[in-house]
Amino acid sequence: MTLQAYAVLYSAFVIALFAAVVWKTDVLRDRGQLPPGLAIGQQTFSLARSQLIWWTFLVMVISGWLLLTTGNLPAPTLELLGLLGISVATSGTSALIDAPAGGASATLQRSRGWLQDVLDDGQGVSIHRYQALLANAGIGVAFLYKSVQMQGFYPIDASWLAVLGLSSATYVGMKSREAGSPAPQVVPAPSQAGSAAANPPPSPAMTA
Repeated sequence: MTLQAYAVLYSAFVIALFAAVVWKTDVLRDRGQLPPGLAIGQQTFSLARSQLIWWTFLVMVISGWLLLTTGNLPAPTLELLGLLGISVATSGTSALIDAPAGGASATLQRSRGWLQDVLDDGQGVSIHRYQALLANAGIGVAFLYKSVQMQGFYPIDASWLAVLGLSSATYVGMKSREAGSPAPQVVPAPSQAGSAAANPPPSPAMTA
């Protein structure tokens, strides 16, 4: 077998490994308080956790491919460290929002499927979540393709790193508003008995 064939087998192994971890564990799901009737493994998926596992997967595939095809493992570039740093910071900040230190954890919701969970902010599909998903997917695929093509970690332009950072920052900022938004309170309308007590009818003496 050629070195490229071994690299393909390695990539297939990594894909199968990550697929098994995602399928058999709760690594992509939110953490928090389970409400009655909701079992572990039924809670919603997390966009921040998905972003972190996505970039971890890409780095593992590219590193193994380069090692097997070139015989050398190139040192991580500053751009690669920036990508991982953005993903780790996004995941960590999101976890702090969901479960703040000394505060109550967010109550989990039932999952409606990965895509619906990562795009929905509780009021429908959110544009900032959609933007973050597209940015990570697009830049990730380009990073994988160019790294394999040039036989080394592709140095992503700083402008694209800024796009990814802004998308993640917007997602985290809006997520903090999602978590901090109080539930709407409905003020009950006054009952007829309460209205009558507040405004008693005039006495006969007064009407006379």
